[in-house]
Amino acid sequence: MAITDPFHDARSADFSGGGKSALFGGKVGETLPAGGVPPADYLIDESVCDSEGNWAFCRFLSDEVYAARLGFQKGSFNILEHDQPADPSLLQLHLELMTRDGAVLWIPTGSFDARKVSSSRRELDVRFEEAGREIFSIRGWPTMRWRFQSSEGEVEADLEFTVASVSLLPDCVLPHCIFAMWETMGDARGTVRFRDRTTEVRGKVFYDHPRIRHQRNQVEPRRWYLYTTMFLEDGSGFFGYHAEDTGGHPLAYYCFGVYVDAAGRGTYLPEARLRDLRITEHNTPGSWRLDWRGPGAEIDARITVKPTELLASWGSPIAPKTAKDFIILPLVLDGAVTVRREGRVHAMKGCGLAEYFNADFWSA
Repeated sequence: MAITDPFHDARSADFSGGGKSALFGGKVGETLPAGGVPPADYLIDESVCDSEGNWAFCRFLSDEVYAARLGFQKGSFNILEHDQPADPSLLQLHLELMTRDGAVLWIPTGSFDARKVSSSRRELDVRFEEAGREIFSIRGWPTMRWRFQSSEGEVEADLEFTVASVSLLPDCVLPHCIFAMWETMGDARGTVRFRDRTTEVRGKVFYDHPRIRHQRNQVEPRRWYLYTTMFLEDGSGFFGYHAEDTGGHPLAYYCFGVYVDAAGRGTYLPEARLRDLRITEHNTPGSWRLDWRGPGAEIDARITVKPTELLASWGSPIAPKTAKDFIILPLVLDGAVTVRREGRVHAMKGCGLAEYFNADFWSA
């Protein structure tokens, strides 16, 4: 297959930062105060994309519940190499808790109709009800309240997020769509519950807002990606991606990081290297090392994953029976991180939540 410049074909961003996203305003790599983000970039807008969602990756300072991933995506999209029809009525939905006793996964993707999700055009207010029960709601900006619960009431999260800034990431140009996204890091607090056990939690949230447009692009297919988030002892943090094509070569435009200091100021880091990646018997990463560099900042992170087994999983046929069945199991992270910035070197501990996807192990 002849490979052309994906940014030229998709009218997307130059991977060095500063270009224009196909589906959001602002410049790629730019971090803005949350109050300065136009509503058009955080509200659901079906006129500009085929699929849109909200996802929260939470890492808590708790010995009982380490992390949570929750969110939804309206309308299907294809991130794979082969063509497949997209179903606009598909609602992807996850509510997952990573606990001391194991992973609790409620994944009813494909069970509900995305067309029943309601959203306001004036303010961030997204809701979904089924059989008289509110399954999820997301309200407010830049302080948000996220409430998610399973349809039978087994698992629940009631969380408040306060975000200070938003960073626009490069568009990921895939053979059958454009995947655009912004990311924000903020404070998280609230409660989570599994069955009759409720836990108060606080920590950080990495909240992303993806928009997808269906279109064919003459680009090398993406084989796998690793999405890493981590916050540090001084209140700063970082997030970003490493992705490789089917030939095992890094996709330069989608290997990057963003460092956000404690005041919410972001630095885009386009030079990226992933080293020492160790894959476990579950076909997911067990540890790795990241180097991200850019004007004014460098990050060197040695990262390990807390081992976990499956405690409970239900909701749909795609809900896994074992941890090995679920290639996108949330990965609970601890890290030793060195940040070089403004002529100073800071060595700190960090923790976060990651997501790994490998098409070789993905079941259609």
